[in-house]
Amino acid sequence: MKNKVISLLKNKTIQEKEFIKFLYRFTLTYCILLGLYQLYLKYTVYNQSLDWVTYSVSEFSFYLAQLLGATQCTFSCFIEGCYIGQEDKLIHVAEGCNGLSLSIAYGAFIVGFSHLNWKTLLQVLFGLITIQGFNVLRIGILIVLRDFGGDAYFYFIKYLFGIIIYGSIFTLWSLQPHFNKWLS
Repeated sequence: MKNKVISLLKNKTIQEKEFIKFLYRFTLTYCILLGLYQLYLKYTVYNQSLDWVTYSVSEFSFYLAQLLGATQCTFSCFIEGCYIGQEDKLIHVAEGCNGLSLSIAYGAFIVGFSHLNWKTLLQVLFGLITIQGFNVLRIGILIVLRDFGGDAYFYFIKYLFGIIIYGSIFTLWSLQPHFNKWLS
């Protein structure tokens, strides 16, 4: 009985070898990137400053909101995040809103799926820029919707946000095999 179980496990391990390698690369990459991000956040707390990524996403969102018509928009940042919008209708952009955690998950998936080489690094960089672009678009539209009032703001933040951000990540993941072909 013991030999049958061991034999079955060996056969399954051989059959699932690529999946096990993917899980190992994904988990290792995710833990390393998340650890580096946590160290970076501890460094910003130690220096009593706002992290650069949150500041940049907030600043680009502010400029986009102005381009979209939120002319009375203000922009101010503190250690806990940035506030953007009209005085009585401010949007608070905190560290969790900067999209970097989603970018880490995306990058770990791509490295897990593709191994670590220059094509993978280029795709991770392209994905990071794309995810941040969608995030800036999302926050910029939120600012405009909040300034103009109405129920659209609450609908957008509750439902449409997830579709936009997670849809962009899913699209990037699905383009991964094509991306490798384009770089060949």
